[in-house]
Amino acid sequence: MSTLAIYGDAGEQVIDEGHRPAAGPPQMAGVATAWEHAGEGARADRVIILRTGIVLDRNTPALDRLTTLTRFGLGGRISGGDQWISWIHIDDFLRALDFVRDEPSIAGVVHVTSPKPIRNRDMMTNLRRRLHRPWSPPTPKPLVHLGARLMWTDPALALTGRRCVPKRLLDSGFVFAHPEFDEALTELVGRPGA
Repeated sequence: MSTLAIYGDAGEQVIDEGHRPAAGPPQMAGVATAWEHAGEGARADRVIILRTGIVLDRNTPALDRLTTLTRFGLGGRISGGDQWISWIHIDDFLRALDFVRDEPSIAGVVHVTSPKPIRNRDMMTNLRRRLHRPWSPPTPKPLVHLGARLMWTDPALALTGRRCVPKRLLDSGFVFAHPEFDEALTELVGRPGA
């Protein structure tokens, strides 16, 4: 198990499994690259490296932090909001793991992420709508750095992005149950007015 953070801050580039890992930042791409190298030479019939996006599920840190910030009026875009977020609904994540395990032709790197990454600004707009919150001001970079320090996390997690797609899963016939962020969010946090 690895992470799509191995590609660092990739900007607008659409990234599939054929792309090379980035040289940095060290706390993202550096850690992920070292982690993957640790598995080299494993004695196994088949080695699969699952590079995963943010897994969204109820009562988990990723979604809980996003919904908590939004409920407290901090649901605006992060910095410019242009960064791409690669994400996956927990149901698709678990189904993809089963699919890869049961598909003997799949080996090597596999992206486990929705086929439709979303920009930070659009993700936050969807969160506000689902949680019935009004417009929120953007969070500037200095405030992201301060908040990250208070939450014991890395500000690069919010300020960088990757537009990753699961080409190998799609080419092998995997069908996503929740490919759209808004629909996945509706399933996880409820419909407006519910």
